[in-house]
Amino acid sequence: MRKKKSYAQAVKRILRPEITHCLECQSKLQRSVTISDRMIITLKQVIRLVHCGYRCPHPNCSERKTLYRSAEADALALAGFTFGLDIVLFVGHLRLSEHKTVDEIHQILSEQLAPLAQTISRREILFLFEAYTALLRAGTEVPHDEGWKEQVRKNKGIVLSIDGIQPDKGNETIYLIRDVLTGRILTADNVTESTKDRLKQLLAPVVALKVPVLGVISDAQPTELQAVADLWPDIPHQICQFHARRFADD
Repeated sequence: MRKKKSYAQAVKRILRPEITHCLECQSKLQRSVTISDRMIITLKQVIRLVHCGYRCPHPNCSERKTLYRSAEADALALAGFTFGLDIVLFVGHLRLSEHKTVDEIHQILSEQLAPLAQTISRREILFLFEAYTALLRAGTEVPHDEGWKEQVRKNKGIVLSIDGIQPDKGNETIYLIRDVLTGRILTADNVTESTKDRLKQLLAPVVALKVPVLGVISDAQPTELQAVADLWPDIPHQICQFHARRFADD
């Protein structure tokens, strides 16, 4: 019988939307629902994540049913995954950039997770690599997702989260572009340069969707600020503390 995972070292984190006021009427948002309460294993720690969803409390607001999510919570792990997004990206980096075999990746990750009293199987690594390749295909699937488009219509647009993650110290960065209101990844790519023009190219599939962009959340990287200012000069652009911390730590 397979041994049940233990999470004795788990650190509880309660995450709330970075957007604090309704985009329609500017009322202060209130907690409405717990989106998820789950365990996440990252390369650095085990987290018990409580992801809180907020809504506008104003009874006459046309957007009172819009659910606001935390971009930081969505960036920790993909929906339905116990292993964090950082591990998914690390597996993809080891396999495609360093050309490691599955057995080599298994050994590397097993050693990294040992201090957290966590294990990973060879089968789970294969599953995580499939998730990585699916991320890179995300941009080709979104334009045909009518269910997501209908939700965007109800929300009157999207709020973008731009998240650049380095799986390892080097010149590679994985960029994930997500709609904060639905949690949907709109496009993802592995880039070796983060210039303004390269980021505008990365954001081109979002522009091609031709949906209203209500706001952007990103770190303080100058080229990100410049790319967003060029593409959407008149929308609010918020510097996320989570993104900014990671940018400062690099």
